[in-house]
Amino acid sequence: MKSYFAATTLLLIAVIAQGEALPGFRVEVLGSTVGFGDSIAIDSHGTIYYTTTAGGIFQFVAGQSTLVAHVTTVAVGDSGLLGMALIDDHTAVVHYTTPGQGYDVVSKIDLNDGSETVLQRFVADITLPGRDAPAEHHGGNPTVGEDGSIFVGIGDYGGGLIASLPEWNGGKVFRIFPDGHAEQFARGFRNPFDMAWDAAHQRLILTDNGPAIDDEINIVTAGGYYGWPFTAGNAPPVPGGTPPLYVFPRIVAPTGMVRLNGKNDILQSGYLIGAFVAKGIFYVPDIDVTPLPDPIPLIQGETSFVIDVAEAPNGEVYFVTGNAVCHLVTPARGDCNGDGKVDVSDIAALSQALFDGPYATFAPLNATRVQSWGCDVPASTQAKRVIIDPRRADAAAASRARRERAPKSRRISGSGPEKKAPMRVVTPVVPWRNGSEARLASRSMRIPV
Repeated sequence: MKSYFAATTLLLIAVIAQGEALPGFRVEVLGSTVGFGDSIAIDSHGTIYYTTTAGGIFQFVAGQSTLVAHVTTVAVGDSGLLGMALIDDHTAVVHYTTPGQGYDVVSKIDLNDGSETVLQRFVADITLPGRDAPAEHHGGNPTVGEDGSIFVGIGDYGGGLIASLPEWNGGKVFRIFPDGHAEQFARGFRNPFDMAWDAAHQRLILTDNGPAIDDEINIVTAGGYYGWPFTAGNAPPVPGGTPPLYVFPRIVAPTGMVRLNGKNDILQSGYLIGAFVAKGIFYVPDIDVTPLPDPIPLIQGETSFVIDVAEAPNGEVYFVTGNAVCHLVTPARGDCNGDGKVDVSDIAALSQALFDGPYATFAPLNATRVQSWGCDVPASTQAKRVIIDPRRADAAAASRARRERAPKSRRISGSGPEKKAPMRVVTPVVPWRNGSEARLASRSMRIPV
């Protein structure tokens, strides 16, 4: 992550959209952090944990923070307790710098009793081990692979050249195996603050903070060289180096990342990226599309700095801003106009969407269409799939409006007890495209028969 001073300065000059969110997305602040929160993780029961740069590891329940462990560190520049991941419901892995920044430490933390087990100490200055090192560019969050391996990125300490030199630890990604030994996984990074392991392809999806308008998304494989300090962003790659998958067109300072687990109705696959300078969360639906489309900003400027993002087992998305733990509320199924409610007004938005014709389901923030992504969430398998003509949708909307003004129950036919008017779940089918692949997206509504 760029230094806090530099990032604050850039905020004054960068053109950043303030207070923007895609229709239907909103932020719910759950409570304040105790100190500067810089990472967030969620266990299999949905319990939230977060860390602070000063060394605290907290459990967060019902808006209240409880300290469960503390590591000895000093929060200065890009140093301190830099990040956390969960190995299981009882064990966290953390990355922090020692006072003076002479070492980057990766430890296991017992979340029940707060005890620490050091796994690795990466020396900053190999010419004089233990000597104080610069406080800048020490990387951030570890991540855990399917075999229990721990991956962690360490920045270049602001030194540049050492990132390219295999014998130095700065500017590298390391893999710590379950037996405790570590190997250099890749090199040539400036300040890789977060990453996610892709087990199916045995690769890391990693963000790196550039020196200017050079913030990157990288596909990282074992033994790879990624060019820093001899290249960055869209500059020509160095011989034998791997260029970034994507370069942000403006400074965003990516600091958090999570791979989605498929449990969220709206954000079913892909990756979320938290951005410090942009104060936003970006969505990458498919990392393997070539060329990669611009990541979609779900929110920007709704909160202070977005530091890290996580997904609960049920698909709910949470993030930490530095001073608060927040919930990213996604559109409900059928909330076509993005007002947070599913009601008659959504039919008009659905009608307009169908009338407009095919379009990309994951439309960016500046799209001319204002329909919420809630329009495009598939209904249950029991729902009947039909094609709705826009004129029929308009008629249904008018009919629904009349029924809303009428008594809530009426006789259907003949005599007998009063019954509520029956409703029918309909799933209109419209085409959309994700990259070059044609698919079907369904918008599900309950309309009067």
